[in-house]
Amino acid sequence: MSTVRALAIIPVRVGSQRLPGKALLRESGQELFLHTCDQAKKAGNIDRVVVATDDDIVEAAAKKKGYGVVRTSPACRTGSERCAEAAAAIPCEAVLDIQGDWPEVAPRDLEAIVAQLLDQQAVTNTLCVPLTDPEVLNNPNVVKVVRGRTGKALYFSRAPIPYVKEGDYPVRRHIGVYGFRRETLLRIPPLPSSGLAEAESLEQLRFLENDIPMHVLDAQGDPWGIETRADYDAFLQRLATRLPR
Repeated sequence: MSTVRALAIIPVRVGSQRLPGKALLRESGQELFLHTCDQAKKAGNIDRVVVATDDDIVEAAAKKKGYGVVRTSPACRTGSERCAEAAAAIPCEAVLDIQGDWPEVAPRDLEAIVAQLLDQQAVTNTLCVPLTDPEVLNNPNVVKVVRGRTGKALYFSRAPIPYVKEGDYPVRRHIGVYGFRRETLLRIPPLPSSGLAEAESLEQLRFLENDIPMHVLDAQGDPWGIETRADYDAFLQRLATRLPR
């Protein structure tokens, strides 16, 4: 088997609260999470793409499309914990945790995450894009991020951050992709939490409060996560405009 330097893991669970069964929605012609797998497969510096799941239907769909599957425990609380369990069995240097409900993430942005990790310029990293729409700013399903001068995340929130009292400070939308040096990812599951990650329902806050720095890279693409039925319908519309007629 060839050496794996960069591993992409798509953690998939079926029990979504906002859109039940969204991972298996297939009005696009294939299950939603498979679009994410396909985007990861296009990245030139990702050596292997696998799906991590505890669901039989997800496993069957992934294998039918030709993707490897690592069965993980239903007790995994977060995507990163599911990825850590899967990565424990696969030697590599860098791991991408690409949430299965981000079907339009750009391969070149995944390549940028991998490059920073392999160059050992970060132990964890993620992506962001500018956010200018006031309605989106106030949408709790859209996660916002504030970063410092060195490019590391200061905070993530579902609330509008930062509060801009004066001036014109840029607001950034977070993209649900995480990169890890493998040894850092394996540290994640037992980390304690103050309750902040649970309060915001944002797992990355547990990384920050345990002093794991996360670099936030500017994405070149403009992907959207699928949280609601309206999000999925909008994805279908965007997909239809890109398909050959």
